[in-house]
Amino acid sequence: KRWGFANAPRLVIIAPGARSHIKRWTTDGFARVADRLIGEEGAQVVFSGEPDEEPVVEEIRHLMRHRTHSAVGLVTIRQLGLLMARAHLVITNDSASLHLASALNVPTVAIFGPTDATKYGPTAARSRVVRRQLFCSPCEQPLCRFHHECMRFISPEEVYDAAIELLDAK
Repeated sequence: KRWGFANAPRLVIIAPGARSHIKRWTTDGFARVADRLIGEEGAQVVFSGEPDEEPVVEEIRHLMRHRTHSAVGLVTIRQLGLLMARAHLVITNDSASLHLASALNVPTVAIFGPTDATKYGPTAARSRVVRRQLFCSPCEQPLCRFHHECMRFISPEEVYDAAIELLDAK
């Protein structure tokens, strides 16, 4: 109620963080997807994350044209779960947010690069994994020997299309 989306027709939570920086998709990619969801679909977008992820979220919000909300550092894990349970979609990297959304069976777009989506991917009934199949991925390594192409080569259009597919599903 405080943020004005208690009855939002399309509430989307975006969790752009991850414990390891190599599991994070690009800030520009998240900004472009969020802008399209707001501008073309009328979605209300809320960013979530741990307090130390605030610089990443603020960078994304700075790149955007549209206004969003940030719950970074403002909610407990239980409150985030309640917020996710009301959401129509969660977009996230391979992170704790992915597993929370899956446990709540919220439609989820999961962005994967160096980790194995078959092992760590979403378990929600309605979910999509977006990943770039490269000779080196999934490598399961803490450092990239190349230039992080497994994440950099994922386009905003791929993530947006997966999001729309889930939002429009009956």
